[in-house]
Amino acid sequence: MSDSGLTVRRWSIEEWMTSEGVWSALLARSNADKLFLSWGWLTHWWLWFGGRIDCKPNLLACYRGPKLVGVAPFYRRLVVRGGLAPARSMQLIGLSWRDPAPLISEYLDVIAAREEEQHVRQACTGAVLDDHRWTELVVGLTTAGREWRELLGRDAYRSRCYVRELDRSVSYQADLANGFSAYLNTLGQSTRRSVWYLRRRLKQQGEVLLEQVSLTDIPAAFADLNRLHQLRWNKAAFVGRRLAFHVSMAICFAANDELALSRLRVGGKVASVLYDVRKGACQYNIKMAFDPNFNKAVSLGLIHLGYAMEAASERGVAVYDFLAGPGRSSDYKRYLSQARRYLSSVQMVRGRVLPRLYRWHDRAP
Repeated sequence: MSDSGLTVRRWSIEEWMTSEGVWSALLARSNADKLFLSWGWLTHWWLWFGGRIDCKPNLLACYRGPKLVGVAPFYRRLVVRGGLAPARSMQLIGLSWRDPAPLISEYLDVIAAREEEQHVRQACTGAVLDDHRWTELVVGLTTAGREWRELLGRDAYRSRCYVRELDRSVSYQADLANGFSAYLNTLGQSTRRSVWYLRRRLKQQGEVLLEQVSLTDIPAAFADLNRLHQLRWNKAAFVGRRLAFHVSMAICFAANDELALSRLRVGGKVASVLYDVRKGACQYNIKMAFDPNFNKAVSLGLIHLGYAMEAASERGVAVYDFLAGPGRSSDYKRYLSQARRYLSSVQMVRGRVLPRLYRWHDRAP
């Protein structure tokens, strides 16, 4: 029993894998992200990447009486930091911090009933600090970095720990709540021209068709995405386990009418691919790629985004989330958005060696 009156219990992996119904119900009454903290996304992440990096599940479930009010989906694994310092790391499922191989998820945090959010974080923090099997704790790519830093920092010196907040980034969101026309009116003249008015110039290149990808055509659409991404970035968008993960997830999204994977054909040829996912009133732009050798007089990527946002608005989407990450040649997400969210990662280390190493590292010029 925690100070907040919550009981914290560790779930077995069998309980986790059979918890889709209660997990989804909890997510629906929480502020947690509806995509990256969904049962489907995290279980798929675990199945495709957990075994590869030798993870041990450590899911904490919080109860008020018999009622489930929170879940903290942690896992444990051995890592080596800086090429020389071993650490027993505890992290949230969906991210392997400082490891480029597994897929990266955003907006990570606990899943908690709205009125219990702070109590769940406090209860989980207490349970984690009482667990002596880790020497590093990471809450990565969260919008609650300040809250986690303050909670973990309370006992940092007493327990020979060191807490740091880093990896700050920004994600951008477009406001479609009042319709696509109202959204266009919020844009600067140059951006509005690229998103809307250049459609007429694009049609001079041939017949323009926005094609929503069907369930059976998902693998071919990802092949087009990889081909165009290779042309622009000299590497495929997804390969190996990442490709298998996204194809598998896309099939699940399509079955639930949540997939917004589209191809923009110009003159019969695929010139751009946009991989989006809808969750309720929010649509996420996971990845996009377009032909960099197409006519430079049109902003092909922005035109495709405009078509996608218009279609999303017609389906009742209120927020179009571009997620974090910069553009190649311009900060286009900032110009397309009306809101932003700030992300960071919070790392806590403890023991005799790691706190000293990181303090020295952070103080070094």
